[in-house]
Amino acid sequence: MKLIRLSLTIFACLCSITAFSESIDLSGLWRFQLDPMGFGKTPGSELYLSKLTESIVLPGSMDESGKGIPNAVSHVDRLSRKFEYCGQAWYQREVEIPESWQGKEIILTLERCHWETSVYVDGVPAGTDERLSTPNRFILTKQLTPGLHTLTICVDNRLKYPMDQWAHGTTEYTQTNWNGIVGDMKLEAKPAYYLANVQVEPDIQQKNVRVRCAFHTGGKSGQGNLTLTVKDQSGKKVAESTTPVTFQGKEDGVEQTLSLGKTIALWDEFSPALYTLDVSLSTDAGQDSRSLRFGMRKVEQGKHHIRLNDRDIHLRGVLDCAVFPLTGYPSTNPDDWRRIMGTIKEYGFNHVRFHSWCPPEAAFTAADELGLYLQVELPMWIKDVGKYPARQDFFEQEMYAILNEYGNHPSFLLFCNGNENEGDFAVLEDLIQKGQAYDDRHLYAASTARTHVKSDQYYTSHVTQKGWITVYEGKPGTDWDRNETSDIDVPVIAHETGQRCMYPNFQEITKYTGVLEARNFKVFQERLTKNGMLHQADEFFRATGAHTVLQYKEVNEALLRTSKSGGFQLLGLSDFPGQGSAFVGILDAFWESKGLVSPEKYRESCAPIVLLARFPKRIYTEKETFSPRMEIYQFGEKDLKPGKMNWKLTDEGGHVIVQGKLAHATLKTSQVDSLGEVNVSLSAIRKAGKYTFQAEIAGHIRNEWDIWVYPTAGDPLQDLKLTRNWQEAKVKLEKGESVCFVPDSILGRKAQFASHFWNPIMFNWDPMIVGTSIHHQHPVFRDFPTSYYADWQWWDILNYAGAIDLTTLTGLTPIIQSVDTYEVNRKLGIAFEAQVGKGKLFFLNLDLSKKMDERPATKQLLRSISQYVRSTDFQPSTTIPLYQLDALFAPDATQEKQTQGNAAIQQLLNQ
Repeated sequence: MKLIRLSLTIFACLCSITAFSESIDLSGLWRFQLDPMGFGKTPGSELYLSKLTESIVLPGSMDESGKGIPNAVSHVDRLSRKFEYCGQAWYQREVEIPESWQGKEIILTLERCHWETSVYVDGVPAGTDERLSTPNRFILTKQLTPGLHTLTICVDNRLKYPMDQWAHGTTEYTQTNWNGIVGDMKLEAKPAYYLANVQVEPDIQQKNVRVRCAFHTGGKSGQGNLTLTVKDQSGKKVAESTTPVTFQGKEDGVEQTLSLGKTIALWDEFSPALYTLDVSLSTDAGQDSRSLRFGMRKVEQGKHHIRLNDRDIHLRGVLDCAVFPLTGYPSTNPDDWRRIMGTIKEYGFNHVRFHSWCPPEAAFTAADELGLYLQVELPMWIKDVGKYPARQDFFEQEMYAILNEYGNHPSFLLFCNGNENEGDFAVLEDLIQKGQAYDDRHLYAASTARTHVKSDQYYTSHVTQKGWITVYEGKPGTDWDRNETSDIDVPVIAHETGQRCMYPNFQEITKYTGVLEARNFKVFQERLTKNGMLHQADEFFRATGAHTVLQYKEVNEALLRTSKSGGFQLLGLSDFPGQGSAFVGILDAFWESKGLVSPEKYRESCAPIVLLARFPKRIYTEKETFSPRMEIYQFGEKDLKPGKMNWKLTDEGGHVIVQGKLAHATLKTSQVDSLGEVNVSLSAIRKAGKYTFQAEIAGHIRNEWDIWVYPTAGDPLQDLKLTRNWQEAKVKLEKGESVCFVPDSILGRKAQFASHFWNPIMFNWDPMIVGTSIHHQHPVFRDFPTSYYADWQWWDILNYAGAIDLTTLTGLTPIIQSVDTYEVNRKLGIAFEAQVGKGKLFFLNLDLSKKMDERPATKQLLRSISQYVRSTDFQPSTTIPLYQLDALFAPDATQEKQTQGNAAIQQLLNQ
């Protein structure tokens, strides 16, 4: 480790450090004043010379105290703040400095401000700092003599440098561009000689720790004793040393190495063992002590994987985008982060990427305890890197501050400059080279996505020079991976995988009881109501949510099958309420379950050990054999002993069709291993439907995959008497006939199987559909068993279907319904039925001209429709006048105009 700037000017309280010194808690009631014109620092208008007239409670934000400009706008692309403000805000109170502090160094600590912070004592400027990721600290020894003083703080949340609007450290779209002071607020009195910085470098081979201490001396020479004590997790003392130190009156420091004994406990996701280091500096001026926690771990760059403690690990990650709906700013409470990170681990993940921001100390503390691997980033997401030298210097200083403040945390594995940056990558590479030289306890990358540089020790991206590595959606078959494109010179982590959006859950509206309101939800709800479908709101949420769960299983497993993948980062496990309202999570924006899938079920495809199956397709006939090639993703704590994998094929009632066993040898950890092939004859199946292949190993590791078996039959197009022309259909209806109308060419929007990418407000891409809702209990599906959402048997149906606008047909609910974007909420139908005049109409908006030999599910659906329209069950409950259908199916009812991209998405993609 090369902590070359371990200096007295850096007052970093690293890795759960507690200062055992006199302190004054500054939380409570403060005086307050807005300064929207920014005159408070100008001559003649100095607010720091005035007694401020309003009041506010700190720690907290202006929003929480109802300060700022009342906001009545209902944003559809993000949550709406009740109060907004951008500019200078002033905070003021009196402090009483005790006589006992005479001759001591006095430090003001403000854990998190946003963004530039200026401090004044008794109307005199005392310092200015700019921090987004770490605490602000000011030495106020000269100003705060014993007695009463007026402390005034100005926080300015305006963008200090030219920045794009998306970086989560500053953006209005997630944590909000808040103004205030949160977290720890205190004055501390320290001896004239005190600990300015403590860093710990573990060495797992030598079973020791190297401790680097820097001292503040105030320019004075002197001497003292430094005592270091290490305790294990049980509190047992495992190492101790006392060393005399001499101060030369400059940037003094010492380095000590402590042996932890013959046996050490390593830190990782399975056993997050933590040690405690107590540091005490005793001098004639007094004693200064600190306590911090660290873990014995070593992180290295491997060939395809990041290596931790001399073994390959695979990162199953989620994104944290600074979403805090109740406060609008990140929590500094470790219990809040224990809940969030405990939930993340409960769903089988071991990794969190903090997308273009760095969390407070509390997040690292929770991750250390739970065993989560963190990727920390600068608040950087810009497309003109290198353009502004002052901004470049800010980011460099912010990097050093992050490394000093949080570098001891064992969970802090990865550092990255930021998200999807563009511009001069030589500047970004220079920055991480400086980071690597400064602190080699972490691995570094220049940017997520865009450009891979030589100094990268890992690369998080959606694409390499060999092609795509990210998986956004699954396929009907599972016999594929991203091995070829992941095989580059550093470990690659698939960037922002998944991103399948669903319909919002309007029941969440009442959860927004803080500074942000879900007015976007209410706008969507009102538009749904206007179009007569409010009663379907929960149906849309459940159907599109179930489809997202289905997609994420396939996305995860595809990357687990990729043995050369270093990991993936799902976007997301929780919702992202900004940048267009992206409801992509199986958890809501509060990191709470939506009720779509249990953690236990989710862990079947996302866990340290996962059974995998490779097979080419989902649809079979009873004449075929289902032959999955079984694999195991084995990144568990230990090798699995030789044994057997049990498997069975069941029907929807849980009845076993066939079962068997597959023997396996020892399954070593840190690899994707083959288990062999299973051959399952489907000859015993006579009934069309879904069948589930289930596998289990080691008594508790389970996974399953659905296939559909349709008995061999003739061509359904010969049995089903279709009408392809509306004029012809009208004649038959007027005669009182039953008509199955399938237009010659699909009408309306082109449908698709997969739900929309990210969100349809930001990504204004056709076909602008967020999923499919199916009236699955309708008798038309008697021979085509289905659930209420689009499962894999709908692949070859929906990708050849069209969604026609049925909004004007009030009272009609489509049998197969494409769920429109929640911003627009049109009623989109693929299939519906109605009583029309004397006749009965069944409408199906499906292309039957292309690749029918490759569409077995489409054929089975047509068979089921054929049986239905010829049966006595065909009794539509809704009546539609002929003139309304004339308007719908008239020759000028052409396909809707294709939508185009917009400026917002171009900005998002740095175009």
